[in-house]
Amino acid sequence: MKTTFYRRTKKGELIAETVTQEYSPTAEEQRQERYMREGIPVLMAEEFSDPEDEDSQPMGWLKRQARRDIEELARQIHCCCSGKKWTSYQKRVACEQLVELAFLSTDSMYALAKEFPEPFREIAEELSDFPCLFPAHAEELPSLQKLIWDGFNLGKRHTFKLRAGRGRKTFSKKTWVNRLLMKLIDLVHEAARHHDRIDPDWKHLDEYRELDRYVPLTRENAKQWLDVIWGLLLGGIPEPEKHPRLRQLVERPSLRTKRMRRDGTVGEKTQAHNIRAAIKAKLGVYLKRMLNDSAVHK
Repeated sequence: MKTTFYRRTKKGELIAETVTQEYSPTAEEQRQERYMREGIPVLMAEEFSDPEDEDSQPMGWLKRQARRDIEELARQIHCCCSGKKWTSYQKRVACEQLVELAFLSTDSMYALAKEFPEPFREIAEELSDFPCLFPAHAEELPSLQKLIWDGFNLGKRHTFKLRAGRGRKTFSKKTWVNRLLMKLIDLVHEAARHHDRIDPDWKHLDEYRELDRYVPLTRENAKQWLDVIWGLLLGGIPEPEKHPRLRQLVERPSLRTKRMRRDGTVGEKTQAHNIRAAIKAKLGVYLKRMLNDSAVHK
């Protein structure tokens, strides 16, 4: 994939540069390619509407319209709840609008899932969570968990190892380094969305959107993600070798074979460089532990 971006020279001249990026197809593109190989027609939401209703709109249009309406409703509710002139009763009425809409959406989805379980199961297998009506009665929780885990296979083919195999353990969110990595990964996606808003035409190349859109988060691509994640970490912690928690990731690296002085000692810069490299490598180990094997997604 070739991407063109613009930069200014020291003389202030604007020049265009073209960079060739290695392209990795997204999960959706891989799925569409598999369907086409198997001779299964690929239906796009933009193409489908009710053939018996001449006035029906394509599903893609309906989704975009509903999304805009929900986002506007949420914006107005936030405006109401943050305003001092509105009473608590008025704020509750405002919030009820969104709750009722969520009930309608979730209930409709469950009715469809009961009638057509297979497509919803395929969707849920790649998700980390799934919309549901949470029961207040404790005795109803096991049946809900059975439906979501066993019926929908929630998280079975997710990028992260959310569902451990029998006799195995998955990664823990209580481990601080796992939480750190997940936070940094979320920051990559957040940065990509931010750049989409300020530069929707992609006039400038940025690593966050390239990574978010064209490099799936898999064990094979872990190094590419780690490089960007490491840059984000250095933005918040410029000297990770001095951070007490990050230093816990590695034992003091052996420095005897590293650029030693004549007196047998090692300079502070070299020592800091070695510790940084060891921290980054250890983060890569944790990242790969968190990721599912790509074979799971086939």
